[in-house]
Amino acid sequence: MTIRLGLVAASRIARKAIIDPLSDVDGVELTAVAARDLERARAAADEWGAPHAFGSYEELLRSDAVDAVYIGTPASLHRHWAIAAIEAGKHVLCEKPLAANADDARAIADAARDGDVVVMEAFHWRYHPFVERIRATLDEGVLGRIDRIEAAFDIPDGWIPRDDIRWELGLGGGATMDLGCYAIQFVRWAARSEPDVVAAEAVCPVEEIDGSLTAELRWPSGVTGRIQSSMIATGSQVEVWLRVIGEHGRLIATNPLAPQHGATLVVESGDRIWYEQAETSTSYFHQLVAFRDAIVEGREFPTTVDDGVRNMQVIDACYRAAGLSPRPAD
Repeated sequence: MTIRLGLVAASRIARKAIIDPLSDVDGVELTAVAARDLERARAAADEWGAPHAFGSYEELLRSDAVDAVYIGTPASLHRHWAIAAIEAGKHVLCEKPLAANADDARAIADAARDGDVVVMEAFHWRYHPFVERIRATLDEGVLGRIDRIEAAFDIPDGWIPRDDIRWELGLGGGATMDLGCYAIQFVRWAARSEPDVVAAEAVCPVEEIDGSLTAELRWPSGVTGRIQSSMIATGSQVEVWLRVIGEHGRLIATNPLAPQHGATLVVESGDRIWYEQAETSTSYFHQLVAFRDAIVEGREFPTTVDDGVRNMQVIDACYRAAGLSPRPAD
């Protein structure tokens, strides 16, 4: 079986998430591209080798040439188009975060339960073998009792232009939506449970848009944590990391987000220190393989809509704790 994939939006992220890894993934082919402008859709379809181009997302969802869709629209549009795709009988790979807010995410989850299709949130990092190594190390218990979990995703100021959609409230903008969603998932994944947001502080260069946000977390077990994300960081390089501190030592994973670009795992336990580097296969390749296998073989996968709802609940709680509102839907 070959899955015929359509793109809902000819977006920049579609190239990285779909086009680049597609040639290495058997059993998936790009058959259609939709944009709100037909000429743009045709240009993308020609460049990417898709036989069909549509000037509206509705036309793509009605097409018999498409079995599954990748939704690469702004987050504020995810609810509408994910539900429309589910109702059209298309499998869905939806770009992160799942929706603009937790209520919208729940609506997608409800539709997914009623539909007979695969709906996967595109948190690609979860599918890389490097992440399995981190999990195995944590499960070995070398750190002893876990006391604190921290994560960050910071981008230097100026790297994201102010005319980018990530600075638009109505499009689901904000550092926590675009970057912090990863940091939140890092710590939730490491803890295997859901935290409460104790306090949060945001810096907003644009009204209601968090250029940066830091939140303190606490789990029912007593474990504490911290997440931070920034589009206005003072450094000169992107920083992404996960740190787990236990009674016997600590684990630090650099760049668990995209291990293919260089990632390290450092574990300090007692008088031992060991170091591993990630393999260079791309997280997007592994994600697309997992999406295919979920459709064709019914395999389980971690980035479910229910997990997406839980992640959005923490995002909304961070905004509220910082005195901001959850992002509105379109």
